Amino acid sequence: MPKTAISPELAEALSRLRVSMPPDEIEIADRMEAISAQHVPTFRDIAFGSRFRKLKRSLVAHFTGDNKQHRMIIVTGESHSGKSDLIDYCLDNDPGLLPYPTKDGFPAVPVLRMDGPSPCNIVNVAIEGLEALGYPVKGNIKEKEAWPLFRAQLKRHRVLILFIDEAQHAVNSVSSRADLQRLRDIFKHVTQMKDWPVRLILAGVHPLERLREDKQIRTRSMPMHHLGDITDAHAKHVCHWVKKIVEEHAKMRLDDILGGDFPLRLIHGAGGCFGSIIQLIRMAIEDALVAGKDIVALSNFASAYATMTGCAKDENILTVKNWRSKEGALARPSEAEDAVAEAESSAVTSAKPMKAHRGGER
Repeated sequence: MPKTAISPELAEALSRLRVSMPPDEIEIADRMEAISAQHVPTFRDIAFGSRFRKLKRSLVAHFTGDNKQHRMIIVTGESHSGKSDLIDYCLDNDPGLLPYPTKDGFPAVPVLRMDGPSPCNIVNVAIEGLEALGYPVKGNIKEKEAWPLFRAQLKRHRVLILFIDEAQHAVNSVSSRADLQRLRDIFKHVTQMKDWPVRLILAGVHPLERLREDKQIRTRSMPMHHLGDITDAHAKHVCHWVKKIVEEHAKMRLDDILGGDFPLRLIHGAGGCFGSIIQLIRMAIEDALVAGKDIVALSNFASAYATMTGCAKDENILTVKNWRSKEGALARPSEAEDAVAEAESSAVTSAKPMKAHRGGER
């Protein structure tokens, strides 16, 4: 389904909130919505685009000899590395994947987006997918009912590509090697349904890459692992992104701040996370708009960084002298923190038996 689709109930609630706001606040909200909707192209678009074209070719040749290759794309990277935006932009701008009415007037949605359910089993994948398609699922539903129903709805809605975001939840929810293999089999089954072939895109953080420890998954998938950190070597790219977002997307002026170590401070403060850098630039623009300015200055970036991190003035990496000695407050969690979080997640999973949730339950 289109990622921008919202329910009538939410539209009504937002409309009521909107009419209560001052005109200048509404104007800023509308401008920021338009700015945030703009894509910031990077070298990663080329890499993902190449894999995606192979995925489409394998789909078109499914019945004439695709050799079972290129049926999945598995994208892994840290939080705020830009995985979802990268995939969404590619899917949203492919003319062959736009929604359309079928011959019988039924709405077709070639791309189905959903989050990875946790715990993840064949029933929960089916329930999550059915609800993403707007199909109501009530009460307890058995595997022998849920999966055929999901397959029928995929065909009815002409779904060709299934994009599961936050797919690491599926891997985190399994408590044994047997459960992990069962999960791999679910994903393989989706791509090899005889009457309605579907291609799969999975995105998430560690340990999603564990799926490819299976030989069949390895031979049928294309990895795009560990979306690289933005480092000091990418300073020129960062300057380009700042200018593009401020001058082209926001139609504002940029103060003379790109010289010196500003891009390096931006990279360090964001912990090398692409998504955090883009978010910081956009928040600096919003800070300038709120102040009634049409020029984005260093003070706006410093204010945005303080808002995002809660740092004290003498800890603001964009303004202090000894910024290299301070840890970027937007940096990703340490490996130790990740290990603790993963252990806690595993403990919760092992404490509860894997079962299907009820329709509508999360």
